[in-house]
Amino acid sequence: MRSDRQRRRRTAKRAAVVALIALGVLLVAGVAAAVVFVQGLEREMRSEVARDPGLTQALTEKAPEEPFNILLLGSDARPSEEAARADTIIVARIDPEAKRIWMISIPRDTRVEIPDHGVNKINAATFYGGAALMIDTVEEFLGMPVHHYMEVDFNGFQDIVDAMGGIYVNVDVRIDDWRAASHTANRDARIIEPGYQLLDGERALVFMRSRDFPDADFTRMKHQQEFFKALASQSMRWSNALKLPGMAREFARNVTTDMGVGQIVSLAQAFRGIDESNVQTTTLPGEWRSPYVIADAEHKEYLVERVMAGEDIEDRPDAEEPARAPGDITVTVRNGGGIAGSAAMAAERLRARGFDIREVGNANQFVYEETLVVYRDDEEAAGMVARQLKTDRLVPSRGMYSFETDILVVVGSDWRTLVGADGSDR
Repeated sequence: MRSDRQRRRRTAKRAAVVALIALGVLLVAGVAAAVVFVQGLEREMRSEVARDPGLTQALTEKAPEEPFNILLLGSDARPSEEAARADTIIVARIDPEAKRIWMISIPRDTRVEIPDHGVNKINAATFYGGAALMIDTVEEFLGMPVHHYMEVDFNGFQDIVDAMGGIYVNVDVRIDDWRAASHTANRDARIIEPGYQLLDGERALVFMRSRDFPDADFTRMKHQQEFFKALASQSMRWSNALKLPGMAREFARNVTTDMGVGQIVSLAQAFRGIDESNVQTTTLPGEWRSPYVIADAEHKEYLVERVMAGEDIEDRPDAEEPARAPGDITVTVRNGGGIAGSAAMAAERLRARGFDIREVGNANQFVYEETLVVYRDDEEAAGMVARQLKTDRLVPSRGMYSFETDILVVVGSDWRTLVGADGSDR
C-alpha cells in the first residue's frame, strides 16, 4: 500500500517537474518570440533611417533632452512618384514628466530657404533631400532643435486606425471631397457628416487629407491636430490591450522613425490617460501670396518662445486680425472661355463654400484660356477664392477690369481641366 503511494508521489513529482520544465520552455519561447517580434518591428521602422547617414547625423549631433522635440511628417506619395513632398509638417514638443504636448503645424506652402536649394515651399525639402534636409530646414526656419523624427505613410495610415477599431473624433463641418477619398474605391467615404463619431480608417484619412475648404490647408491642419489629439488620448486605453499586436504591426509597416520600440513604449506609458487639454495645438500664421504662404515672423518667434518655455499657447497680444471670412468677400463671376454653364458652376462652387456671389454672366469676349482671379487690393481674399477653383492665376486689377465686388473671377477654357466638366474635382 505504502509503496503504491510512494510510486504515485514519485510519479506526481516527475509530472510536476515535467510541467515546470514545459512551462519554463514555453516562457522562454514566449520571451524569445516577443523579443524577435519587437526586433522585427524595430528593424522595419528604422530601416529607412539606417540607410540614410545624413538623417542619423542630423539627429545624433544634438544631445537628447527632456522635454524633447520631434518632427512629425505625413507623406502622401502617388504611385508614380519616387520621392514625396511632405503633406503634413508638425513639430511637437513633448514633456513626459509634466504629461504635456505642444504641436506647431507648418503650412506645406510656407516660403522658406532650403539649405543648398534656395527659396521654395517647405514641403519641397523632403523631395530634394528626404527627412534629413527637412530637419535642417525646419530647425533653421523655427530656430528650435529637432531631437527625433517620425514619418507616417498616409496611404497605409488607414490600416493603423482600423487596427485600433477606429478613432472617435468631433467633426466640425460636413466634408464631401472626392480627391481626399481617391485612396479607396468606397465612394461613400468621401462624405463625412458633422458630429462626434467613430471614424474608420478610410474616413479618418479623408478627414486628415481634405483641403476642400475656403481656407484650404488651414482647416486641414486644424483637423489633423484634432485627430492627433484624439489619437494620443485613445490609443492607450485598456480596451485596446488585445489589439496591441495588430496595432504594432500596422504601425511598423507605415511609420519610419529613429526611435526604438522601447522609447516609444516608454512614451506611451508616460502618457497613458493624458487629458486632451494637455495637448495644445497651433498653426503657424501666415498670409497667402501665390504661390506661397508667407509666415508671420514675429508671431512665429512668439509661439516658439512659449512652446520651448513650456507655457500655454496663446495668440500674440498684438497679432493681426484673422483672415476675412468667405461670407465677407463679394464675388463677380464671368464666363470668359465660352464653355456653356462654366460661370454658373464656378459661382455655385464658391457659393457652397460661403462666398457672397453678387453677379454671374459673360465676359465681353470668349478669349480667356486661363481662369483668372482678379482683385483690387486684397490678395489674400483672392487667394481664398483661387484655391476653391484650383487655379493660381491671381491678377491685380490696376483699373484694367470693370467690376463692383471685391473679387472678379473670369472662367477660362481651362475650366474642365481645373475642376472637371461637371464642376466636381478631378
